[in-house]
Amino acid sequence: MVRLFVARLAPFAVTLLSFGLNPPSALSQIVYPFETIQEYQATLVPIERNISKATNIGINVDAPYGLTDFVSTNYNELNPNTGVINVSPDPATFGLKNLPFGLVTFFGSTSDKLFGSISATGLLDFQNLVGNVLGTITITGGEGKFSGATGSLTFVENNTFTPDRDPTAPINGRAFVKGSIVAPTKVSESETTTALVGFGLIGAITLLRRHKDSILP
Repeated sequence: MVRLFVARLAPFAVTLLSFGLNPPSALSQIVYPFETIQEYQATLVPIERNISKATNIGINVDAPYGLTDFVSTNYNELNPNTGVINVSPDPATFGLKNLPFGLVTFFGSTSDKLFGSISATGLLDFQNLVGNVLGTITITGGEGKFSGATGSLTFVENNTFTPDRDPTAPINGRAFVKGSIVAPTKVSESETTTALVGFGLIGAITLLRRHKDSILP
């Protein structure tokens, strides 16, 4: 009778042992605060009247997490009467077809990268030769420790123009960027698993002792 009871407990013990030797992993999240000053050159390529494609290449001053460089592409539409400029990563926003979606990439000397897109609006004051743009960088992924990252970074951009500037010449810009990034990470549950296995074995031994006591005279 005892042997039969032990035989019934054996699969349970094997399952607990297997569970302990192969602890599952859980997805946790790490929040990375992000703040930097971007200095860059923007090159504009006219596409249609008042619409252009912008390519920004620059550096992140005092960059966090080794993300010292960035490159971005997006589409701009400028209203020459009001000076209002709208920026979008989606060319369809301005009725453009068969053009690639805009992208921003943060990178550095390591394998860690961040991917996202830029949306913004601003005002260019041609009389005083200054421009101010407010926008959002939406993080949609990454590589290395930022694999699967999401987040939102806001930025304030200030530009100064010169009266004789060539419209096709690169524009020097400076932006203040701040926000946070959330990236998933795997965390071993070995400690929790060990505790569960221990409780399970204790319970099995207790049941076995009770069973033996119940059949002994």
